[in-house]
Amino acid sequence: MPTFDNVLVTGNQTIQGDLHVNGNETIDLSLQVNGSQSIAGHLGVTGEIDGAGTIKVGTRLISLTQATVPASIPSTQQVRFFPVGISNQPGLILKGTDGNDYVLFIDLTGGTPHIGIHLA
Repeated sequence: MPTFDNVLVTGNQTIQGDLHVNGNETIDLSLQVNGSQSIAGHLGVTGEIDGAGTIKVGTRLISLTQATVPASIPSTQQVRFFPVGISNQPGLILKGTDGNDYVLFIDLTGGTPHIGIHLA
């Protein structure tokens, strides 16, 4: 197998096998993966991750920035449980202690925002 210190690709490149990067990799524009991609270490994103489908997290999704309370008096809120859900309801899906998946979403039907929750 040939060994190179530097490889410059100015057009498109198709790799039919595996691409192993042992050091750092900088991608200035976009990285498109049409199949599957496993990242065993760390993926740092300074912009956004845009998921047209479903982004799955194995254990936890953590926000590192602390929320700030707005400078206003909060109104009385409640969490509304809907015993019958909607198929493919957009929202944050969390696994309950009973093993079921639940969808959290914002309910504005009464004019005041409430957290809504139902079985996924």
